[in-house]
Amino acid sequence: MKSNVVCLMCLFALLATPVSLQQQPAQKTAAQSHLRFAIVQNDKVGFIDESGTVIIKPQFGDDPSRPSYFSEGLALVNSGGKSNYIDESGKTVLSTAYRAGPFSEGLAVVCVPQTRADKNESDVKCGFMDESGRIVIKPQFDKADQFHDGMARFWVYEGNDSDSREKVGFIDKEGRVVVEPVFDNAYWFSEGLANVALVNGQRAYIDKTGKVVSNPDYDYTFAWFSEGLAPAKKGDKWGYVSKEFVFVIEPKFDYVAQAFSDGLAHVRVDGKFGFIDVTGRMVIPPQFENPANFSEGMAAIQVGQKYGYIDRAGKLVIEPVFTEVRPFKGGLAAVTRDDGVRWLSCGCWSKWDYIDKTGKTVWEYNSQK
Repeated sequence: MKSNVVCLMCLFALLATPVSLQQQPAQKTAAQSHLRFAIVQNDKVGFIDESGTVIIKPQFGDDPSRPSYFSEGLALVNSGGKSNYIDESGKTVLSTAYRAGPFSEGLAVVCVPQTRADKNESDVKCGFMDESGRIVIKPQFDKADQFHDGMARFWVYEGNDSDSREKVGFIDKEGRVVVEPVFDNAYWFSEGLANVALVNGQRAYIDKTGKVVSNPDYDYTFAWFSEGLAPAKKGDKWGYVSKEFVFVIEPKFDYVAQAFSDGLAHVRVDGKFGFIDVTGRMVIPPQFENPANFSEGMAAIQVGQKYGYIDRAGKLVIEPVFTEVRPFKGGLAAVTRDDGVRWLSCGCWSKWDYIDKTGKTVWEYNSQK
């Protein structure tokens, strides 16, 4: 049976790829400068600042298992069957009875119930609304994603309920279909290009007209361009190509990160991960089991079954005592010591703590019940 949910966190459903630690690139939003971090008390969502002080008291939400965060100055807090948006003071500034997503590039996905006369059952079609709540792109897609780089993915279903398949295309901010839905899957646009799956199963990059522009002599994985580079494979080794699809960092690594972040990317050599810069120079020697990308000068690393953080010199600055961790954003990182909490396998984000860059806990979920 096909799903009609808004595709807001599609990365968590990705298949495994030859690139380590699938990660979504950090969105640069105005909200990051205001430092609001979602918390949960008594099954209600509120927000703290970077010191752990409650700025917006927990009062929102009838489903705290769904993550809340500020994007472009607004946070989506679902309550009473409605999608409500609050500003950074906690005031509700927009409310819709439809299922909706966070704002990105001034628009938010909104999915409107439909009644299909041929099947006499509820359905939805997804479009986009602006920050006034006005629908500016007609609900017409079976599923849709946020705008990235002026383009948004949409999905259409083919076949029937018992044997349905989805195809991905792209629209621009006027709602025009600029890339027809012919791909089995696709990443969002980044730096003018998007990674897609071709009919022969190979991956490639397209431009904003839908034209394949990548070099067919190389293999690609589910990734995106960041800092002018993207991972590519030649033979059995990985490196990074420019947007002209010329190797800038020669293919000599067993695995590589999906993207550069903070000017660094992790790569694997002889079973261990280190970090290279955009010139390909190894700046942190291979020594780690399973690192994440750098964010705000810190990267999560794995030691045994626990996680901690290193700085850009490769020095361990926060001991590996956590069972799961997230990147630093706005000076804080979400972490947990709870073995039962796994971001990808349960809706448990509300049970996470926040630490600062010294490793100090500024908000502890268990002590705030």
